[in-house]
Amino acid sequence: MNFLESFNTAFVAIRAHKLRSFLTTLGILIGVMTVIGVISLISGLNKVVKTTFSSIGTDVLYIQKYPWIQESGDWWKYRGRKDITMDDADAIMRLCPSVQTLATFLDRRSNIKYKKKTSRMVPVHGTTPEEQKITEHFVERGRYITDLDVERKQMVCVIGIDVIEALFPVEDPIEKEIRIEGNRFFVVGILEEKGSFFGESFDNTVVIPISVFQKVYGIRRSVDVDIMVQPKEGEKEQAIEEVRNVLRRRRGVPPGKPDDFAINSADALMQAYNKFTGAAFLVMFGIASLSLLVGGIGIMNIMLVSVTERTREIGIRKAVGARYRDILLQFLVEAVTVSGIGGALGILLGFSLAKLVSIVSNLPATVPFWSILLGFGFSSVVGIFFGLYPATKAARLDPVEALRYE
Repeated sequence: MNFLESFNTAFVAIRAHKLRSFLTTLGILIGVMTVIGVISLISGLNKVVKTTFSSIGTDVLYIQKYPWIQESGDWWKYRGRKDITMDDADAIMRLCPSVQTLATFLDRRSNIKYKKKTSRMVPVHGTTPEEQKITEHFVERGRYITDLDVERKQMVCVIGIDVIEALFPVEDPIEKEIRIEGNRFFVVGILEEKGSFFGESFDNTVVIPISVFQKVYGIRRSVDVDIMVQPKEGEKEQAIEEVRNVLRRRRGVPPGKPDDFAINSADALMQAYNKFTGAAFLVMFGIASLSLLVGGIGIMNIMLVSVTERTREIGIRKAVGARYRDILLQFLVEAVTVSGIGGALGILLGFSLAKLVSIVSNLPATVPFWSILLGFGFSSVVGIFFGLYPATKAARLDPVEALRYE
């Protein structure tokens, strides 16, 4: 008996006991569905995260009062730290030769008004012209803020697409006048669209000169600012050490004491993200493994029942010339077929589940081709492993004893 004949025989046996076969595959189905669903969500999320992190610059350093990665409740521990100042930024630029470009920035949320329209709680970003070079978030039309704008405290701004849709649905915003905190600003540029991440839009923003930001919000030179640093190519680690040394001296941190500031980067976020997704995948993989184990035991059980029910059939086949390997192949193919059907349904339902979660939560879902192979591979291995003993038992039956079986 060749493989195709074995497959046809196995398929006929499965069709003869549809409900029993379905219940047998249920454990395989759930296990593969879990693996495919988790891989789909994590793969889709990976693409978005990598795109987002690349937009903030994988080699860019953010000098801030608080670290991005904190343990629960640690915020209070950092609250008493000294502010990062504009003078710190000047010192870094002067004393750190590995630093190529530096920008300072401040953020607040404000209501933005144009005529009778209002866009509420829009992030207002006060910065210097160098930030555009570092983040590569360029203007689509018009211009970005300039050194002259900062120096002369020009009341100009650059706005994102979301602000345009809210305030200028049918008008060209360039050279229009908007109001921020009661102050008039002239729109001189429109930022390129960047999309959103976890529901937070990068296009809902207004950029103004940092000197104007300090004037509007009453923030003095000594109050906490954030510093963005782009190291020279290949000198990121050197730049980190130079920045650390400069700030420790300026802030009077004694030797042996921890930094009282944070040097953040996208790498730290990526490591934390990978750790989280890795842990989530391991948990889901453990659940899937248990489901596959239960499914495999179910397959072994049902195949043993099948061998018992078809003992006389096995005896007849052996009597007319069926060999050991023919019987072994027949039952092994039947076990793998049952397991494979469960795997195929699991792949389909896993992808459907990921798509449903994606629709409900706006998280992306992508099914890599290797995950489909993994799903089929898992189900096939389970079918072979747990089907081998029943198949061997069937192949070893004595034909005389089998023919006598009632």
